[in-house]
Amino acid sequence: YNEYKSYLRMRAKQCLRLAIRGVAIFVPASVLLGVLSGCTLSQYGSLLYTFGVPGLLLTFCVSFLLNYLRITYTAHALHKNYPGPPRESFISGNYYEMRRAQTKNQLFDLLSDWCLQHGDTILFWRFGSPKFFTCDPEIIKSMLTEINIFKKADSIPNRTLFGQRITGTNSFLTVTDGQRWAQKRKTMSVYFTKSHMTTMFDKMKDNIERGIKKLSSEVNQEPVDVVEFYGELFQYFLGALGFDLDNEYVSSNSKFHNDVIQKILKWAPQQFVPWHEYLKLKMNPEVGETIESIAKLRNIAFHILKEKEKEIREQGFDADDIVHHVIKANKTDQINDTKMDDMMTIFLVIDNMAKTLATFFVRIVRYPEVYKKIVDEISNVDTTTLTATDKSLPYTEMALLECLRLHPTLMRGIRVTKKMMKLNNGLTIRANTLIFFGQLILHKHHKYWDRPDEFLPERFAQGSSNITPFTYLPFVAGPRVCMGKHLAMVSMKLAIVETLKRFKLAPVPGQEKEMEWDNRFTIVKPIKGNNLIFTPI
Repeated sequence: YNEYKSYLRMRAKQCLRLAIRGVAIFVPASVLLGVLSGCTLSQYGSLLYTFGVPGLLLTFCVSFLLNYLRITYTAHALHKNYPGPPRESFISGNYYEMRRAQTKNQLFDLLSDWCLQHGDTILFWRFGSPKFFTCDPEIIKSMLTEINIFKKADSIPNRTLFGQRITGTNSFLTVTDGQRWAQKRKTMSVYFTKSHMTTMFDKMKDNIERGIKKLSSEVNQEPVDVVEFYGELFQYFLGALGFDLDNEYVSSNSKFHNDVIQKILKWAPQQFVPWHEYLKLKMNPEVGETIESIAKLRNIAFHILKEKEKEIREQGFDADDIVHHVIKANKTDQINDTKMDDMMTIFLVIDNMAKTLATFFVRIVRYPEVYKKIVDEISNVDTTTLTATDKSLPYTEMALLECLRLHPTLMRGIRVTKKMMKLNNGLTIRANTLIFFGQLILHKHHKYWDRPDEFLPERFAQGSSNITPFTYLPFVAGPRVCMGKHLAMVSMKLAIVETLKRFKLAPVPGQEKEMEWDNRFTIVKPIKGNNLIFTPI
């Protein structure tokens, strides 16, 4: 709530500064104009006195408008030579054109078209503010690796829902302060190393098996929504990482947790709309229910933290418990919002694996030759160790990587320039400017991929040796590369093995060719073809 208030306060200050500058220009200019036209200062003063407060308010509003127009015109003049689409209007720029495309699930198609027409790095306008979008690997490399030039965006309150804190801006993923981020990452990253995954392998395998078994009891001949199925499975899987207390505190409530996560992912991106749409959303009963559910989930996180801190005091630090690492990464004995932010972040990011698995099964059941190869491979799989599992599932991994290419769970990234930087074409981007990159476009760029729109697992037969650097970013790259990528790949492979050992999967009759993904918001998920028939083997 305090973060949300500070964000609104910052925006209010920006508007006030804009108006004051306008008044500083408009009032002297109008006085001077009146004097030059024969109006004395006393007459001007009496005129202002006559109109009183309404006159002052009118002056204020006119000043704000004129100054806004002046700033917008100046910004347009400064960027007139930059490549990019023409503005739809002087005031709104490209904003409403992009909003319409997003509503139709076509925003990244629009951005892709702009890049094809105007070059790999383009400028577009959000009202009077210039923004940049790039699919140039060299610039993306700089964005992700040169922390002296770029930083994460920290001015957008996308970690709250209408004031209800979700993950805040200080979790181990969202924190922008370089020193704080480095300290947290150093502590947390130890847990996610491949060597530690080797140690954790048996526990992870056991939890996936139990989770699939639990969900299998609810499967019948009715179509199964794989988004919901694997969403619940991976909330159950959190028990393997240390979220469970003695009575399977998290695993036994995985359905509730998954419901909350899906609601957050549905509503959180929609709050960044014009004020009249914002008010409609604010009054939506489902939004109110979601806010209450987030508060409950944060209370659950608080309870887990409380019990785990007691556990550390009595039994010592457990390297296999991710909650112990969260507590260690936050150097305070108190259970504060930042610790709960880290817990909420884990609840959310674990769902990325669920979305990827949903995409994986939506894809492979519609490619019989791919499905058969994976099933044949799994019939001979050796899951005694992590190394054995990786060696015996090469084609399954290729198919997973290809799914992450076509449908990266995170479809775009944002950075802010710390200082002025020069582009490849000689133009410059000023300091404190937002620049976006889009995996959803980069992963299908004809310049870097052969037959980019086709599902071809074999393209990863040689690993990443034939891939242009910084054109394949499912886990991003650089210092902020996803810490959990090893955890993600191991757990997804185990879930695939356990699923296809128990079930034969097939599309719903009549939907054999139906596939569609929701690309409107931050997390990509299938919305057509995601209902599959699970037939027990």
